Amino acid sequence: MNDRTARILEAVIEEFIDTGEPVSSAALYKNYDFGIKPAMIRLELEALEEDGLLEQLHHSAGRSPTDRGYEFFAERALDVPFSRRSGDMKELFEKCAWRDFLGKLSLELGLLGVAMDLADNMVYKTGLPYLVENLDWEDRNGIGAVIRDFEAMDERLPRAAKKIGNGPKVFIGKKSPVTKSENLSVVGGNYEIRGAAISIFVIGPKRMDYRKTIRMLRSL
Repeated sequence: MNDRTARILEAVIEEFIDTGEPVSSAALYKNYDFGIKPAMIRLELEALEEDGLLEQLHHSAGRSPTDRGYEFFAERALDVPFSRRSGDMKELFEKCAWRDFLGKLSLELGLLGVAMDLADNMVYKTGLPYLVENLDWEDRNGIGAVIRDFEAMDERLPRAAKKIGNGPKVFIGKKSPVTKSENLSVVGGNYEIRGAAISIFVIGPKRMDYRKTIRMLRSL
């Protein structure tokens, strides 16, 4: 994929994460400078749709990301070199009790936070209201899947922790080892703090702020 096409795809996903509304070529032309006219942007969007990175649910509507599109976006965020800055979570991570730390992380990200001490498999969860508030609850089957995920999480975490390795990894939809709902995304990794091996996951809608979430987990 060339640089301009990648920037257009990222712009579509950024707009969709921000608004929750399908994104049109006219909106992209208005808000971004790609050096091309709306008709050319439209052709780029059509090509991205053919490649399975975007979808158009209605002919007259704009486009929204598919799971493959979100994966592309998350991979680009993971590829950005990390630089520590003020407001990173490492100092808090090293000093706080787990429940306090998870509460602050969950509040900062507006996501469900989950942590497990790998020595004793003790699981801590907080921020479920954030997950409930940010999901689209029109699909009753989707509601059931999220509830089942929350109930089964303690059981799934030990196996998931063995799979993910160190540092943040991103899982979209059903590819997650922690959740099975197609409506969720998970960012997580294993960390060693004060000699303790800890797994941390943050769970939210696919429209989560991947860049902020990845940066904060990298700072631990």
